[in-house]
Amino acid sequence: MHMPRANNLALVVLSNILPLLGVLLAGWDIYTLLIFYWMETAVVAFWTVMTMAFHTGLETWTFDGPTQRNTNFSVGGPAFVLVHSGFFMAIHLFLMSALYGGDWPGHLRSPEVFLETFLIGQKLWPMLALVFVHRAAIFWEERNADSLSPVIASLYMRIVVMQVVIIIGAWGVMLLGSGLFGLILLIAMRAGLDLYWPAILAYVLDKTNKAGASR
Repeated sequence: MHMPRANNLALVVLSNILPLLGVLLAGWDIYTLLIFYWMETAVVAFWTVMTMAFHTGLETWTFDGPTQRNTNFSVGGPAFVLVHSGFFMAIHLFLMSALYGGDWPGHLRSPEVFLETFLIGQKLWPMLALVFVHRAAIFWEERNADSLSPVIASLYMRIVVMQVVIIIGAWGVMLLGSGLFGLILLIAMRAGLDLYWPAILAYVLDKTNKAGASR
């Protein structure tokens, strides 16, 4: 079931108010903002894997792709997506840190230091907690869907498209200077992508289905 456009717009505005508040009230810099978006994608990846593992529809995913479900719990497909998407997100984190993390030495020394630096020190945890609860609510709907393809496609498109847009946008901000205007511009770019995300996903899935049918 698709959300009405007005509600979708309200959700996009609300989800992007969170990082805007971080910039305005908590003094986030470019790197902190990028870390928030990166962690948000990690939350989406977690719930995507959970959706695959506990999907109740007819379709499940294995290492060979979609197939008919014959068990109530799937391991192979979710494990593959977890490792595969995690590999790309690790590369994104390395690139972000190399380009914009110069003022944050030692934050990648261990997972504990990383989480303490940003979740606690930069106060990302309340906003990420809201994202986590929201994605948990979506999980209950998506796990009952007939097909897992839109869920998996959405995750990978988000990893590729959103991270590219965010990193390129942050690069532009660095060229213009790291002032408030540049950070708000970066948030606006991300909000625009969020707003048109359903249309982008529908277009890609339609082209993919047509390409598969023509073979």
